[in-house]
Amino acid sequence: MPPPDDMLWFCFGHRSRKAARAVTRAFNLRLKPFGLNISQYVLLGVIARGEHRSIAAMAEEVGVEPSALVRNLKLLEARGLVAGEGGRGRAGRRLAVTPAGADLIMTTLPAWRQAQADLAARLDADADETRQALVRLERAALALERAER
Repeated sequence: MPPPDDMLWFCFGHRSRKAARAVTRAFNLRLKPFGLNISQYVLLGVIARGEHRSIAAMAEEVGVEPSALVRNLKLLEARGLVAGEGGRGRAGRRLAVTPAGADLIMTTLPAWRQAQADLAARLDADADETRQALVRLERAALALERAER
């Protein structure tokens, strides 16, 4: 028996994945001239804040799997945008954005802001409402996940 015609239209999982991929592509197009994708850009921002976190915690914040975060870190390190010191153990490795990384953040900020503004403009007057709905959807999904464990 085939699924109902409205299943893909209504399914939160399907719609949120499609939206996330489309938003990712929109930001990646704007960041491509700088040799970055949105995951790397957000990761640079997280590291620049100077809050020393585990790989797992950073991956959760950035919204990628830890293995993808490690791959992105290696790329950022190879470009000289991020540097790490220390090693394993309780203190762990401390990551910092290099001066070149900080310069790149500042250089790319106008492109990132323009992507934000362009998406907000396409949402007409609903940009804040959309942000709030996305936060509520994320919280609801996390609560459902915790309840299922």
